Formats: sequence, structure tokens, C-alpha cells
Amino acid sequence: MKLSLSNNGWGMMFGVPTAVVDKYLKLATPSQLKVLLYLLRHQCSEINTEQISTALSMNEELIEEAILFWEQTDLFSTASAINEHPFEMQEAESADVQQTKKEKAESEFIPAAVAVVQRSSGEVTLTPSEIASELKRNAGMMDLFRIAEQLMGEPLTHMQQRSLLWMYQYLQIPSDIILTIMSYCLSIDKGTMQYAERLISNWWNQGLCTMQQINDAIVKDQESRSYHGLVARTLDMQRLPTAKQREFFDSWQKLNIPMDLIRYAYEKTIEQTDKLSLPYMNKILINWSNAGYKTREEVDIGDKLNQNSNTIKNKKSSRKKKTEIPESPMADAYRSLIYNIDK
Repeated sequence: MKLSLSNNGWGMMFGVPTAVVDKYLKLATPSQLKVLLYLLRHQCSEINTEQISTALSMNEELIEEAILFWEQTDLFSTASAINEHPFEMQEAESADVQQTKKEKAESEFIPAAVAVVQRSSGEVTLTPSEIASELKRNAGMMDLFRIAEQLMGEPLTHMQQRSLLWMYQYLQIPSDIILTIMSYCLSIDKGTMQYAERLISNWWNQGLCTMQQINDAIVKDQESRSYHGLVARTLDMQRLPTAKQREFFDSWQKLNIPMDLIRYAYEKTIEQTDKLSLPYMNKILINWSNAGYKTREEVDIGDKLNQNSNTIKNKKSSRKKKTEIPESPMADAYRSLIYNIDK
């Protein structure tokens, strides 16, 4: 199919560096390209993220990520605060100077030593050009990026690319494990790369380093997540349970408490406290578990027995008090007379 461009509306134009197409078009996301075009169009003006957000109908988080992406290329630089100063293009360099810088960067780039601190990819500094260079050298990583994009259903952002490289190169996690956990995260509506990275690194640091171990961990997480969701629905919770609430749920799961009893304890808690109080519920459930109750009927029978037992005790105590002869108000005077009869 042949394409031709119309000259209509070309009265005013602005330039786009060729490197944007030659080096970064494949790496940049649509939102990053939109932000770039807006910045190039207004490069002589002072710009802030709020203005860009309004003009492009994008949230400021995406805009800040796009700006960070372009800052880390060799094309642009920003002043200390984009909210106060314009986004400026760097002075053009000769091809020889650019080639020298590129060769130096590639020679100094050692992926395995990128993350000095092992906590997360957030503390790793990798420019788009460094990532692009590494992709050219590493076919396995290229395949990882391609399949990850297919799973996500959209081009990877710079931060997502950095996260994948950090896990694959620094932690040396096989790509099949990374992709398996990413697929699982998407299946439970936790499809952000940040969540996937945290889950992957946590399991990896726990020594789960084979596919079988990872699959077992996923099954266990599914069971726990399913139980958490079931308890939350049983308790009419409108929000996801907090970490502390999940601790209570886990303890009930370990005690193998039936869901019907959890609901019954919830109803009794509402009757007594007029609110959801998990500590109060927990005391009820522990008492029932210690008594061996498994059904509501057993709880009701146990409560009746306890009530009857308390009633009998109260009656005995009341009867004992009634059989006791009340002491006469003159008892002290009588005892005084008897003790002093010889005087």
C-alpha cells in the first residue's frame, strides 16, 4: 500500500531528533511518545506536569514516568524542577562524540553488577540506551521482553523493562519462572510489574528456585487467597482485608474452623459490640474450638448447658443463704452477759 503525506497544516513545524525513531521508537510507550511530542512542541515555554496532564488527558504519574524515560536518554535534559523550568533540548553533538560516548557506556555497563542494593529494581539506574544495548547482546532477554509484552497486552514501560532486566540479570531468575509468576499475578488481578517483582523476589529469596517449588507456592497462595476472600465475604467486608486481618483469617484456617461457625461468631459479635471486631470474634472462635464445637447446634447446646449449670449454681448459692439463720441484733449483748456471769 502506498502512502502520501498532505502538506495541509504544515505552515508551522517543529523538529524531532532522528534518534527518537532510530533508537527509542521501539522502547518508548505510546504515552511516552505523546509526552515527547508535546514537549518538543513547547520546548521554548515553561511547562509543568499539570499543564501536560490537561492537554493530553493523561494522569500525572504517566507523565512523570515519560519525562523520566526521556531524561535518561542522551537527547534531553531537564532543570532541577520541571514545574518551574522549561524542558530543554541538549546541544547537538557530533556523530563522533556520540559514538565515543556510546562505546564508553557499553563497555562500562555490567548488568550483573547493576544493583548494588538487592532490595528492588527501583534502586537500579539503567538508561533506555543501556537496556537497548543489552537486548541486542542477549537473545534470551529479548524473548523475555517480547513474551512479557504479550502477557501485559501493551508495550513495556521503561520501569517495567528495568524490573525485568534486574530480575533476569541481577537475581538470575530464569525467564520461565518470571513469566509463570507474571501470568499468575495477572490471573488474580495483580498485574502490575511492581507486585510481580515483589512476589518473585520474595519467593526467590526464600529459596524457591525450581519450577516445581514455584508452582507449589502458587497453589498455596491460591488456597490462602481463596480462603481470605471467602472469609471477607462471610463477614460482609467491603474492602480487601488488611495484613492484620489476614493473620486472624490464617489462624482460623489452621484451626480448621468451619465457615458457618465464623459467620455465627460474626453475628454474635455484631449483637454484642454493634460492629465488626475481629479480636472479639477471635476469642469466641478460640473458645468454641477448644470446646470442640463444629456446628451452630453444638454451640447452642453448649450455651444452654452452661446457662443451666450457672442457674443451678446460683440456686444453690441462693438456697444456702436462705437456710442460714440471721443473727439477732442482741447477740453481742447476750454473749457479753454469758461471758461475764461470775462478775
